[in-house]
Amino acid sequence: MRKLFEIESDCLGIIERLKSIDKSYFVVRNLDKNTFELHSHDQPKKTYCLTIPYDTLDERTVTLALKTRVQNSDEIFRMIDEENSRREVAAAKEVLNNFKEKLYDS
Repeated sequence: MRKLFEIESDCLGIIERLKSIDKSYFVVRNLDKNTFELHSHDQPKKTYCLTIPYDTLDERTVTLALKTRVQNSDEIFRMIDEENSRREVAAAKEVLNNFKEKLYDS
């Protein structure tokens, strides 16, 4: 059985800042995984949004919540596509360079 406990406040005001981004947000501590999780009451069926990859709630948590909002999905997908394209070009160049080296070494 999952052990989730809602965090209602914190000394840095991170919970309040998250709620100012989206009033449906709430943070839980997952004791089974020893992690913080961001949830939303507006999610259909399950409230889980993301696992916070930090040991503490701080400014990085707010930045992550802002960055991963569904309203930013087009920008996130654009950035992923650009990075994938960059990696494909780099891999193709490496293959070509390796081929040229082997060709000229023979």
